[in-house]
Amino acid sequence: MSIDKEKPFLELSKIKDITSEILDVVFVKNYGIKKEYKVDTDVFYINQNGKEYYIVILSLPGLKKDSIEISLSEDTIVVSAKRELFFPVNMIDIQNEGDMLKFITEHAVYIENYYGNIYRKIRLPRRVKKIDQEAVYLKGLLYIKLECE
Repeated sequence: MSIDKEKPFLELSKIKDITSEILDVVFVKNYGIKKEYKVDTDVFYINQNGKEYYIVILSLPGLKKDSIEISLSEDTIVVSAKRELFFPVNMIDIQNEGDMLKFITEHAVYIENYYGNIYRKIRLPRRVKKIDQEAVYLKGLLYIKLECE
């Protein structure tokens, strides 16, 4: 594998992903150690019409929009949420959280999806304005637009 000198961080990201897959095979499959949820994230820097801003895209499938919390301080953005297992109403009748836990323990053959608390902290290269931010959750992706100071 050769490293593209124009995009070193992209190449390092690929190496990290390969390493993570190897560790998953060794620790998760052989020893049953549960890995933490990986939030895939893209960050874009835009300089357009005299304004500079970042667009951050996080892959957060299966969330309720109101469970997502975004906090911002200077050059760091923190996104947290809780992903819960649920079934469409017509598929199975489970009324409360206790029943869901009982259902999982009695009926799960295997579970590959992550359910629980999600936390992602992203440090940006520059400070951003706290008041000029936009967020949209669409098709399992969270888009956040942050204007640079």
